[in-house]
Amino acid sequence: MNFFGTAGPKNKPVIKTVTVSVPVKRIVKPAAAPSRPSPLPKRPSQQSTTRDRLSAPKEPKDRVRRVVKRKASTPTQVFSDDDDDSGLESSASSVDARKRIKSRATSEDPNRKLEDSRLRKDEGRFDYVSGASLVAGDLAKSYKPVFPGSTPTAVKLQYPGLCIPEKFTLVKNGVQQDYQPLDDIRETIKYICQNYFPENLAQKHLDDEHGFERRLLRAASKGSKEDYVSTIQDFNTMLVKAKRDGTISNELSTKHSLTLEWIQRILDQIYTRTVSPQVDSLKAYQNGTDNVYGELLPPLVSEMLNMAELKSDHVFVDLGSGVGNVCLQAALETGCESWGCEVMDNPCKLADLQAKEFPARARMWGLSVGKVHLLKGDFLANQKIGEVLKRADVVLVNNQAFSPDLNSKIMDRFLDLKDGCRIISLKPFKQEGYEISDRNQHDPRHLLVDERKLPFYSKCVSWTDAPGEYHIVRKSPERLKQFIEQTQGALRPRRS
Repeated sequence: MNFFGTAGPKNKPVIKTVTVSVPVKRIVKPAAAPSRPSPLPKRPSQQSTTRDRLSAPKEPKDRVRRVVKRKASTPTQVFSDDDDDSGLESSASSVDARKRIKSRATSEDPNRKLEDSRLRKDEGRFDYVSGASLVAGDLAKSYKPVFPGSTPTAVKLQYPGLCIPEKFTLVKNGVQQDYQPLDDIRETIKYICQNYFPENLAQKHLDDEHGFERRLLRAASKGSKEDYVSTIQDFNTMLVKAKRDGTISNELSTKHSLTLEWIQRILDQIYTRTVSPQVDSLKAYQNGTDNVYGELLPPLVSEMLNMAELKSDHVFVDLGSGVGNVCLQAALETGCESWGCEVMDNPCKLADLQAKEFPARARMWGLSVGKVHLLKGDFLANQKIGEVLKRADVVLVNNQAFSPDLNSKIMDRFLDLKDGCRIISLKPFKQEGYEISDRNQHDPRHLLVDERKLPFYSKCVSWTDAPGEYHIVRKSPERLKQFIEQTQGALRPRRS
């Protein structure tokens, strides 16, 4: 800092320099929250560089394979070790805000009945993967009891449907993207309270002070095992009573669609229990071929099904169905008959696991869903898929990485589709400006009409966070017939 002095009139001005030390307050930036790595394979543009791979620490050979959660629709809850409620204010406020946001409903179908009202003789005797099994065996080494000074506690959680309660173990670990039982319990209770009770009871069960979700958060924050277990027991008692007195049945009878958040909760449970433990196997594909793996995420799938007007009495087909996510969502969201066909071995193995878990989970949630058929093989040659395509109402093709030759062969398959069938694709089968002429009038692409190019936004597909577009067309011979009639009319000799 410079200060200027003044000398006598005959003297030249003298500049005096004084050094002043100004204390600088060091600002420590808070550590950024670790970003959650996607458990899904990435495209070549997102692959790590050779330098990154060489500098990365090597995994120990005896490392236990973790169960990675699917991308959740809500943030993971972070628990505090404080003895008061202050540690959960920020997280709880976000929970309250989410409850106040109106859920996004999927398309209404008056013919859709949500309640699974079938009577079964095998009550309680069906297979599903419990939450407790996801933290058992070798995986237990990476978890510790939620409540200090105690051994891991097991609890059982009731569901709205006809089933035995699901067993959970109250443990946690410090890896955010791993499966966390307390998050699973809390999210499940929240969506049951939101969707299976009339509004006045739903508000009571989710009350900011005494609701089940808040009680679970408070008990976990205070480290009170007794309060946590007591809250689960109170919820179970309430739910059993609501099932017996018809409250849940009456509420489901008023609904003809599920909210997207409700759908995601069920699909996340299935994915976490079947695909996540073996998700690394999905990376075993060869770039630059037609067999590149990628997933469409639930928000985009829901929009696609809505725009294609898929209904409960329709038939849906996914050509290249991967682990079956879209087929499961179509059957759950709309109640339709759902078919998929995949050629790659590893996705097919995981698809079989999801197909087995899906009807069990739907039964636990008390929902009537469409029948799902996931087949292994080349969808161009599979005889069953060929027969189903003849009666399909909506066909999905994730052809983002397909070669022009494969797209052309798929187009030939569309000749078997019935008129009115809608086709959803990531890339168009017919380029803009491709018009009918005498030379190309037999091209099957002229059977695709009413093309709509629709945008999707970030985080809608597994291979990129960037936005993109998808296409919907309808199969119809009307334009081709009109061209032929006009051509023939022009060729007819005029009468004099």
